[in-house]
Amino acid sequence: VDLKTFVRSPEYLGLPELSDYQYTLIEKSSQIYKESTLIKLFGEEEGRIRFKQTANEVVAQLGKGSGKDYCSTIAVSYIVYLLLCLKDPAIYYGKPAGDAIDIINVAVNAQQAKNVFFKGFKTKIEKSPWFAGKYNAKADSVEFDKSITVYSGHSERESHEGLNLLLAVLDEISGFASEVGTGNEQGKTAENIYKAFRGSVDSRFPDLGKVVL
Repeated sequence: VDLKTFVRSPEYLGLPELSDYQYTLIEKSSQIYKESTLIKLFGEEEGRIRFKQTANEVVAQLGKGSGKDYCSTIAVSYIVYLLLCLKDPAIYYGKPAGDAIDIINVAVNAQQAKNVFFKGFKTKIEKSPWFAGKYNAKADSVEFDKSITVYSGHSERESHEGLNLLLAVLDEISGFASEVGTGNEQGKTAENIYKAFRGSVDSRFPDLGKVVL
């Protein structure tokens, strides 16, 4: 189903109507289908337009209370939905059958990781009839069918090497450290964290992978 149906219908998330800005932000953050798939779904002209608007990087520079976290939880839910609609998501992206596809939200600290994004994301999945029986929720990850996992991470922890990242959301990136205090060049600054996740996404999903800031 299209994004608006996914957001509004009680079958899926059953949420109140969003603003145009919020829909645009979520669309940009969640377009993960190939051009041929979009043409099959929306027809030649509309499919090509949608594919041309695919973004690999999204910067949400919005004020307090604009719903940035809320929108990112919806975008991640929609990506998981789109992946689960594929017969084998790994094969679709040219990976070995059943290969893992990972999504991560990186918060500035452990408390924010648990209380903002992850809480909101888990609640949406648990309340949605469509996702029932398709996932297993853990303390800081939700494992879905077809080897799809959504992780809740934070900048104080070790990097998440080895994940097959399709999407990395760098949450409240302006709150991350801008300088390294210890003289360690590889410290957890906003720039180093961005470079690490950008590199990780680009190496796994160069065409449709995304970093959202």
